[in-house]
Amino acid sequence: MNIWLVSREYAGIAEAGGVKNVATSLCESLVKLGHSITLFIPYYGCTDLSQVEDCDNYSEDHCAQIQVDERFEKVFFFTGRMNGVNIVFVKHPFFSEKRAVYTYTREDELEDPEHKQGKGHFDVNFLNTVFQKAVIKYGEVFCTDNVPDVIHCQDAATAMVPAYGHFSDTYKNTRFVVTIHNAGPGYHHNFASVDGASYYSGLPREYLEKGLCNGSVEPFILSGMDACVTTVSPQYAREILEDKTDTAGLAEAFRNRNISIVGITNGIDFSRYETFDVEKSQLPFAYNPLTLDLEGKYRGRNLFLKKYASKGSGEVPDCLTQYGYIDADGREEDFVYVAYHGRVVHQKGIEVMCDAAEKILYKGLKVKFIFAGQGDPELEEKMAAMSKKFDGSIVYLKGYEKVSARLSVAAADFSLHPSWFEPCGLEDFIAQTFGTIPVAHATGGLKKIVGGETGYLYSPNSADELSRVLEKLILQVQEKGRKSLEPMIRHASEYIHENYSWEKVAVEYEKLYESLKSK
Repeated sequence: MNIWLVSREYAGIAEAGGVKNVATSLCESLVKLGHSITLFIPYYGCTDLSQVEDCDNYSEDHCAQIQVDERFEKVFFFTGRMNGVNIVFVKHPFFSEKRAVYTYTREDELEDPEHKQGKGHFDVNFLNTVFQKAVIKYGEVFCTDNVPDVIHCQDAATAMVPAYGHFSDTYKNTRFVVTIHNAGPGYHHNFASVDGASYYSGLPREYLEKGLCNGSVEPFILSGMDACVTTVSPQYAREILEDKTDTAGLAEAFRNRNISIVGITNGIDFSRYETFDVEKSQLPFAYNPLTLDLEGKYRGRNLFLKKYASKGSGEVPDCLTQYGYIDADGREEDFVYVAYHGRVVHQKGIEVMCDAAEKILYKGLKVKFIFAGQGDPELEEKMAAMSKKFDGSIVYLKGYEKVSARLSVAAADFSLHPSWFEPCGLEDFIAQTFGTIPVAHATGGLKKIVGGETGYLYSPNSADELSRVLEKLILQVQEKGRKSLEPMIRHASEYIHENYSWEKVAVEYEKLYESLKSK
């Protein structure tokens, strides 16, 4: 099949959240299945072309004109290849000036105080419209003899592509798929009104009105009229349709319009994380949870404590800010290590985690906490304050740097996943691959953890309940030793290798595409 995948982010090119991993792994796995795959992605100021081969820069001839609001915008296209995937970059000045995919950076805020670090781009509707219309225009101008069989759009920022395709004869035989990565409030990329949607999109008002929800025009609802809607786990699909997770009204709108959702659980690309190959894992020492050869894991822990968690080590990369430190007083093996790595936002249950950690530390248990990530400034400050309050027991690395982030998880015995809602979750997979046992709130895609077998699930999502579970696990390690964790470490690694490789997940998408083509 000829398949186009449309995404605002992609691993190794322009990275932001979990969408990058799904887009990359799905594309590369479909290539291995013999399909022709083309990725469409904007060209940002932060785009990394170092891994892109056969990259031909744009020319004045390789361009097209699209209408956005009342203006005609010229967009340029240039192409490349990466691991067998054809890549089409969409170039426009408003993308080229962006230092990050979705949000403003520290440098942006220094240049303009109104562009607060971590906040979304004010011109997001314009950016999304330019990109999505450019994808449709590319086919109309350059691919009339090679129209895609399927166009697969990743998340709300690309969910209007089927709507634009609906009004183009070029795509009359093309099937569309839109994957919801997060239906929570703040992730909809919606238009505030029909007037706003009409202004940017140029689509008929009567068509746009079909996507109304609480006064806003929702791309996810419009996509349900012209595309197959999927999400990243069957559990999350059920939670959306049964209104058991906060979707800011989408759940009721889907039901009222008889829009169904197909749940396909994301996989993990083991080629990027296998611990027995340090080039892949980017960890300092090789080890293998599948065979319980864990010496390298614990050597890595000692290195992490020395390099990233000691008082005044001076080795933390410039892109990170260290708060607090871990003081084991030469008795590193006497403590249990608990880590959190991920976005520092309310959805991830940061407040629950901090309050639970505080309860644990007040009890004087032999435990050390490792926090790593960035996001909401208020929550970052909460984690920084916790690190200062419990000097020697918490280290918080604010920011993101791949090597230290991975090592922070690999260094721990347990990883925390206290999300209020979670469409799928990748961090629990990474933890299990690294021989670290996940402790997660029983919600959405985190329910793929088999409680008591591949990790631990808890509910309700309260500090009291999380601290209760953690206290039990910490005491277990202290009483029975770290070897008591080994059966679960090995089983968890075996389980995800057997069930969640992207090669298997891609076959599920292949079946879906084939079923859509036959309709």
